[in-house]
Amino acid sequence: GSSAQPRRTTIATVPSTPMNRPATRPKATPKVMLSNSRSTPTPALPAPPQTVEPAPPVLNVRYSDEETKVPNLLSLDIYPTSEKDQPVIIFVHGGGWTNGDKFPADAKPAAFNARGWVFVSVNYRLLPEVDVIQQVKDVARSIAWAKQNIAQYGGDPARLFLMGHSAGAHLVSLIGVDETYLRGAGLSFGDIRGIVSLDTQTYNMAKLMSNLEPGRGGVYYNAFGDDPKHWRRMSPQTYVEAGKDIPPFAIIYTKSEGLGGRFSKQFYTSLQKADVHSVLIPALEETHWEANENFGLPNDRVSDIVFRWLGELLKEP
Repeated sequence: GSSAQPRRTTIATVPSTPMNRPATRPKATPKVMLSNSRSTPTPALPAPPQTVEPAPPVLNVRYSDEETKVPNLLSLDIYPTSEKDQPVIIFVHGGGWTNGDKFPADAKPAAFNARGWVFVSVNYRLLPEVDVIQQVKDVARSIAWAKQNIAQYGGDPARLFLMGHSAGAHLVSLIGVDETYLRGAGLSFGDIRGIVSLDTQTYNMAKLMSNLEPGRGGVYYNAFGDDPKHWRRMSPQTYVEAGKDIPPFAIIYTKSEGLGGRFSKQFYTSLQKADVHSVLIPALEETHWEANENFGLPNDRVSDIVFRWLGELLKEP
């Protein structure tokens, strides 16, 4: 992974306006949803009545005209609803920063649609074509596209939420604490109503690199190189501080990301100290991949908790 600045490009964006920005964020409330494989699972909520009919998906929409070897990597898929002004979740896939794809997104599009959400799944350019800094910029650009265009697909541009799994969780978490990337796309923290970070151990790269077992860090050295200054730059933990209007976070970790639990707890604690509304959801009954594949399925405990949390955020002015 190169720490060199990628070539700057410009894209026409509409800056967020004060009237689109939500009011001051709620104060943090310490809340940990504890569970493990030995505990009694949280009773699953009944599936909500499908009050909003899904519309046919719109696939492979380009969100940037920048040149790329694989045009599909600068595109997104939209799963609209038949209603107007619905909340929007923008999902970023994982794959070690080197692979993965926006399609299919497992049970998530149908689960969000059934609850009245527009679901957007985005691609981004992959290593080695670009470095991770450019990947974060690609995702920020896709958010700006959604802000400008999602209304025509039933979405409310004032209610944008982010979600990512694995490497995608790292990308959305960085966007949620280092405002540089949103500003570069003409946006601000005020344009993001909440973030769901689904199982990553990359909140603090320096600590991660120094705690990895020998021979286990290949994917991270490939993505982030060996410069501790660059690790710090790419660590969400670096940017958490009070008074920045950081969006609310839901942080999920599973049993199989070995250091994920420790670093997820530290990230959550730092958000709490910074007075950022956040929730920590251990998912010790699931593996890293199950947490993604099961999200939105009937009787999936983790997604039930997340949907309740998102519902609470939607009630806020």
